[in-house]
Amino acid sequence: MGLEIGADDYVVKPFSPRELLARVKAVLRRTERTVCAGGKDPEILVFDKSVEINLRTRTVSINGQAVHLTVKEYDLLVFLARHPGRVFTREELLGGVWGYDYSGDTRTVDTHVNRLRDKLNGVPGCPEVIRTVWGVGYKFEVTK
Repeated sequence: MGLEIGADDYVVKPFSPRELLARVKAVLRRTERTVCAGGKDPEILVFDKSVEINLRTRTVSINGQAVHLTVKEYDLLVFLARHPGRVFTREELLGGVWGYDYSGDTRTVDTHVNRLRDKLNGVPGCPEVIRTVWGVGYKFEVTK
């Protein structure tokens, strides 16, 4: 059940500390693939060589074309992109993007996701990056 709701892996007891360490390293290796490696700027997230998110300048480009986002659209995209493959509920996104003191309707997440998708999909050749997991929430995953 944990894997179905977004966990990358799990370990049952009793477990070997060596196995646990190996599994943690494997997850970290998968995560590092999404960030430019080899001494490149860690402030730039690159996915599938087409989606680039510059954390320093707060800019997004797809296939070299700039995408203009509102502050919340950008924050939502970065929040999801920092956790590729992980599924977030609307409540988790409200807490992570809008702050825990946000008392609005959880459907504001749906509205922002739809606007963000419209802007991203307006760029020719843009891969689908925000996926709906029905009955649960949303996740960042680059697919062509």
